[in-house]
Amino acid sequence: MEGPITDAAREAMLQAALSQVDVRVLRDSLQAVSDPRFPISKPLANSLAALRKHRDPQSVLGRVQYRAALPYAAAALAQPCLAAVIEHLGENADEPTREQLIEAVDAVGETYDDITIAVMLASVADSDMAASDLCFTVLDTDDRFGLTDWARFERAEVVPSVPRTPVPVSTEQREARKAKKQRDADEKRHLADAKAKVAEQVRAARKKERAAAPGRGGEAVVAERPKVSVAPSLGHRRAILTPLEEEEFDRDDPWSTGVVLAWVRFDAQDEERSGGEGKIRPCVVIAGTPTHVLVRPGYSEGGVKSRDWKCTPVRYWRQSGFDQPTWIDVDAVRIPRPENGPAGWLEPDDWNALW
Repeated sequence: MEGPITDAAREAMLQAALSQVDVRVLRDSLQAVSDPRFPISKPLANSLAALRKHRDPQSVLGRVQYRAALPYAAAALAQPCLAAVIEHLGENADEPTREQLIEAVDAVGETYDDITIAVMLASVADSDMAASDLCFTVLDTDDRFGLTDWARFERAEVVPSVPRTPVPVSTEQREARKAKKQRDADEKRHLADAKAKVAEQVRAARKKERAAAPGRGGEAVVAERPKVSVAPSLGHRRAILTPLEEEEFDRDDPWSTGVVLAWVRFDAQDEERSGGEGKIRPCVVIAGTPTHVLVRPGYSEGGVKSRDWKCTPVRYWRQSGFDQPTWIDVDAVRIPRPENGPAGWLEPDDWNALW
């Protein structure tokens, strides 16, 4: 590579190295980073969790929301190999020559394959270590690591836009802009009203539940939620959302863990499909906004989803408001908030099994 090594080039080299890793090894590395002993920020933890759940993590390594997670996955995978190389270099570990680094790489080659060594070198190249430039150059010039074409992973440089001469605004355009601002203001007001209405409905429902609780007197007006013996320390786990879902939805929505009925579009491989585009299904709410909820649909026994290993069976389906054995899909769906509130609530151990 001619000229100085840019941050974009280092990032592209790291992505190129990880693209060669077996998907199972990559998943193990992502799982290793989820260890609570790693001091990772919440946004990065969410990015890693979303990448870990993806069906094919290698196919999305270049997406913006996952870029910050790549150095951590690479470091977890390459750490034992890096430790072996450093041990072999000894006092030359800080600033080795090319010959010394190649000799150390050849020495550990009996234990680690070329792909693992390539990820190790790319991880160092992406860091602020003294040998980062040397590691990059070795990957760029040594054919055995298969990364001499790393530049195809490099992101295109953003060209600054040229300032344009302001165009005169006509009276009609001003009126159109004014009307748009008014519509946006009306929409915001309606959204705030909807949010307030939902909050009021939730408060009213909770008030009825408290009034119907044993020892408060009066006849019960709502059915008591069935209880299942669960260790008090277990509690409810926090729903895992993708970075994009987290921007829109609130995990602490009052309907979270609730079971609602909603129309869900058929999956392309759904054997229950019979000419329509979807059907009403029981769904588990995992997050929400004032106007929409994020749900994971439920499927009955006998369908293709009940045989999918990624779906989660509901153990206490009767107590949760389902009318038959049900399997919860792994994929979340965004739907308008139903008019009626939850008909039941997922028990803690069933909810925790989803995550």
